[in-house]
Amino acid sequence: MRGANAGTGRIEQDKDSRASCEEATVTTKDKAAPRSYGQACPLATAMDLLGERWTLLVVRELLLGPKKFGELGVRLAAAGPNRLSSRLDRLREAGAIEKTAAGAYTLTDFGEGLRQPVIGLAMWGLGLMQGGVDALEPRPDVIALVLTTLVSADALDGLDVTCQVQSGDDFVIDVQDGRMTVVSGRTDDPDCAHLMCSTATFIQLVSDSTTLDSAIAHGDAQIADETGDVHTLMTVLGTTVAAIRAIST
Repeated sequence: MRGANAGTGRIEQDKDSRASCEEATVTTKDKAAPRSYGQACPLATAMDLLGERWTLLVVRELLLGPKKFGELGVRLAAAGPNRLSSRLDRLREAGAIEKTAAGAYTLTDFGEGLRQPVIGLAMWGLGLMQGGVDALEPRPDVIALVLTTLVSADALDGLDVTCQVQSGDDFVIDVQDGRMTVVSGRTDDPDCAHLMCSTATFIQLVSDSTTLDSAIAHGDAQIADETGDVHTLMTVLGTTVAAIRAIST
C-alpha cells in the first residue's frame, strides 16, 4: 500500500507540475497579449491602448521631441527592450506614432492629441508628489513641459527667445508668438541663449523661490544671454507658478 500511495503521490505531483506549466504558459500569454476592457466607451478604448505600464511614459518622452529606440531605452531603462518595443509597436498600430527615415519615433498629428491630456495628468500628479510619494529627483525637462500649459500667451507676448538649458538633462525652451515649447537635447542654433544650473536651482527659478540674478550672484547659475530675454522668461514662469500656488491654497 505504501508503494501504491507513493506511486499515486508521484502521479499527483506530475499532474500538479503539468498544471503549473500550463498555468504559467497561459499567464505569459495573457501578459504578452493586449488586454481590453471590452467596453464600447471612448475612455475604455483609450485605456486599452494607454493603460499598459510604460505606454504613457513613452508618450511623455515623445512629447519632448523625436527619439530613437536607444534614447528611449536610456530614459525608460526599467521598462526593458522587449516591453519598450511592444509599447512602441502598439502605438504605431494605433497611428499615434510613426518612425522617421532617420529611425526616430515621433508623434503623429493624431498622437499630438495626447499632449494636453498627458500634461494635464502630470499636473494632477504634482499633488501626489507633494505628499512625498516620489523621492526621486524630478526631471527639469518634464517640469518645463508641464509649464508649457500653465503659462498664458499674454504672459509670453512679445517674448522671442530660444534657450538651451543644461540642468541634468539638456533641453531647449523656445518661445515664439506667445507659445512655449520644450524639446529634449541640444539645439544647433548658434544664437540661442544658454542657462546652466542644477536641477534644484532650476526648480527654484520656475517656482519663484529665487531670481535668476540671485542664483547667478551665488554661483548657482551661469548664463549666456545678450538679450536679457531669459531673465524675463524665468520671471514669467516663476510668477505663473506663484499665482497658481496662491489660488490653490
